[in-house]
Amino acid sequence: MIKVKNRIISWKYLIAAIPIVLYALSNRQSMPFFEELHNVTANFWDYIFMSFSDVYLLLFYFFPLILFISTVYINRTFEYIELIRLGSYKKWIFTRLKQLFKIDIFFILIFLGSLILTSFNTSFSMEWSNVGLIDISGNEILYYSRHYFSKPIIALLLQLGLLLLTTTTFQLMLCILYARFKKSSLLHLLNGLLYLYGSISFKVFPPSMKLVMMPNYLSLFHGVASFDSIMIPFVIVISVLLILIFIANNIDRNYRNSKNYLVKNLPVLVYGLLCLMGILFHISKHANKELTIWDGFIVTFMGTTNEIFSLISFAFYIVVFVGAVYFVQLRLQRYLSEMSYYTMIRYRSMNKWFLSWFPGILKTIMILLLTLLAGTISIALLKGYSIIVPENLFEILYHFIVNGFLQLLFYVIFVIIVSFATKDVFKSFITLLTLTVFMFPGFRLNDLVPVGLNSMGYVLEGHSVFLISIKLAVYIAIEVVVLQYLFNKKDYIV
Repeated sequence: MIKVKNRIISWKYLIAAIPIVLYALSNRQSMPFFEELHNVTANFWDYIFMSFSDVYLLLFYFFPLILFISTVYINRTFEYIELIRLGSYKKWIFTRLKQLFKIDIFFILIFLGSLILTSFNTSFSMEWSNVGLIDISGNEILYYSRHYFSKPIIALLLQLGLLLLTTTTFQLMLCILYARFKKSSLLHLLNGLLYLYGSISFKVFPPSMKLVMMPNYLSLFHGVASFDSIMIPFVIVISVLLILIFIANNIDRNYRNSKNYLVKNLPVLVYGLLCLMGILFHISKHANKELTIWDGFIVTFMGTTNEIFSLISFAFYIVVFVGAVYFVQLRLQRYLSEMSYYTMIRYRSMNKWFLSWFPGILKTIMILLLTLLAGTISIALLKGYSIIVPENLFEILYHFIVNGFLQLLFYVIFVIIVSFATKDVFKSFITLLTLTVFMFPGFRLNDLVPVGLNSMGYVLEGHSVFLISIKLAVYIAIEVVVLQYLFNKKDYIV
């Protein structure tokens, strides 16, 4: 673990335990008075968690210390010879991260060992003490820890995991920045800004800004108390870590090619941004109304029905579902432009040519629906919506996934039929947009026109989601017959 020039761990780091021991002893001195005042008895876990979840110790000492040592290590161990041997910045980043992970483990063990040392001569039990039953100012750490975790050992393991995840995430960020700019001053500046930001987020930011408050990702107690959830702090940190891993995996890309790739996929990025903005708008609009995540989900994808109409819901439906068909239209345009006698010789029939690319569209539709479902629920959780399972949960999921799939399938096949009939892909999309007129009140004709039938408002009104499935399936079957007719009529016969 220790090399001559590339030293990872030094025993001189044990000196870092001194401030932790002094701080923990200071916390311990207040406990006897608390026990006597409230007639309770503390045990080993009370002394451990008082310091291990203390935001002052984590935010103003332990976390900055790890980042500083990580920065020094990254700067001192960077060599172009090693970079050439590894072959890429990507491999260098993950090699350094692996070494920094050892630093994290070492310092966390120092932290934990210091707290165990200062907790000697205290009663030990695998259960919480009755100190955590006292809900008063100054005892929030033990009160919330007991409230959310049945066993103290579970809380300790999760605290260790969250702290390790957070430090690893920021160390990966340091490695990426150094690989990109080769300036240690930039890393030291970032450490200073993070220290300042952590202080401000802890002391200045209101509770409503819990998503960007640093203590929520260092202290499990603060994260759980802020989000009212054990999982959310972990989900957020892991999401950021995955984004950084994606960046690290692509750091060796040619930037000109990346720019061209970005420009090529700009419509997809704009579409994704519009969907995200729409979800955030609807979820934020109804936050703090004691709604469940499923209420927020229904409101977000309300769409329109015979009884329910909102211009904002209608516009968002067009963006999400008709917008998705737009990308199918772009792909269809490419397929039709490439179709020739040589294509038909290769596939031998129009049906085989169609089946060579159409399953990919079906897969994309399913991925889109699942992404919208997961994204909306995650945002609702972050906004404080309650996790209560409604009685009609199956209908909600069935209508969004199954009927949503069938509705998009109807749109896609409709666009393909019009494109083949008119030999103009653009006209097919305009025709589909025109059909959305039947989503307006007074134009729905008792839902005879299969447009907008996957609107979540139907669940709210108590309509039979299975009857909607049957109706959509019938229309899709008719479309398939028409499509087969057009394929057989097409002049490409080998």
